[in-house]
Formats: sequence, C-alpha cells, structure tokens
Amino acid sequence: MAMTEATCGLPILRRMRKTFVRLALLALLVPVVATGALKAGPGDGTLSVEDGRGKVNLDARGGVFGRLDRGTITVYDKTPADTSYPIVTGADQPEVFLTDGGVRYRGNGLRVRIIGGGFKLQIQGRGIDLSVVGKGSGFIEADNSPEPGVYSLEGADCRKSRSSCEALPLPGLRFKLVPAEKARSKPGSN
Repeated sequence: MAMTEATCGLPILRRMRKTFVRLALLALLVPVVATGALKAGPGDGTLSVEDGRGKVNLDARGGVFGRLDRGTITVYDKTPADTSYPIVTGADQPEVFLTDGGVRYRGNGLRVRIIGGGFKLQIQGRGIDLSVVGKGSGFIEADNSPEPGVYSLEGADCRKSRSSCEALPLPGLRFKLVPAEKARSKPGSN
C-alpha cells in the first residue's frame, strides 16, 4: 500500500511499537501469573506426579496443570456456574460426552488445566505429569510397569527432585490433599 500525504508512516509506527511492547509484556506476564495460580494457600494440599504410568483420580477444589503422553482424561466440572471451566487440549479422537456429565478425552499429548472451582478428574495412561493444589481426596495407582513414575503428597516438586518423591503405589493408595506439615506430622494419614 502506497503512503499518501494523509497517511504519514511515523505515527502508525509509533502506535504499532506501543502495541507490540504491550503484547510482549503480556506474553511474559501470563506464565508468571499461571505459576502463581497454583501456590498452596492455608489448608491446601498438593500432589505432584512425574512420568506416571497408571491412574490418578481426584475429587477436589483448587487447581491442576497436567500433561499425559498417551491415554484418557475424564473431567467433571462440579461448579459449572462459575467462570472457571476445565480446559483439555490435544485430543486425537473426538471427545465423548458421558451421561453422568463428564467429558472423556483420548489421545497422545493431552494437556489439562483447571484453575478454581470443584472438579472430578480421572487420568489413565502413560507419561502422567501433574501438579495439583487444593482441598479434596483422590486415588493413585501404578500399572504393572517396572518404572511406574513418582509422586509426592508433601509439597515436593517431582520434576525438580525425583529423589524426594516415591514410586507410584501398586496396589493403589487413597489419599486426602492436606497441607504438607499435617501430612508429615500424622504418619499414615494419607
């Protein structure tokens, strides 16, 4: 498009530069806000799973960030009237709407994000990477793999420090999401 006297290039470039700077700052801010969204508050418990093989079921209120190399994720939004809704991406196959209100996703490279509100989450497959903060309960179980992956209910980040985490249990383990200090003070409370 040719410039005319009516369209001087300098003001347009200034506006575009300001817009670009704002978008760049926003792009840097989003990951910072997202990681801050999963900080444990008073009374919140945590669950971290790294490279899990098996299944993880949660019935909780709080936040989840997760990834699954291969398998299924079933999500139930227990607070559908709020502004937070579960987001699942990467499904290879069409989602299945279940009669009890859940939605099942299948495929390779699935990702899930739930921030705020109540949810029920069922994950089954390989390569389960999960960070959960909130209040509620769950069940975790390894498959028969020789390398089932690791998990922690005591605030450890299994991505950063696998040695501070335990192998996924077989047979499975029922647990409650409780603050790390309560989990350490009551042996066998999980």
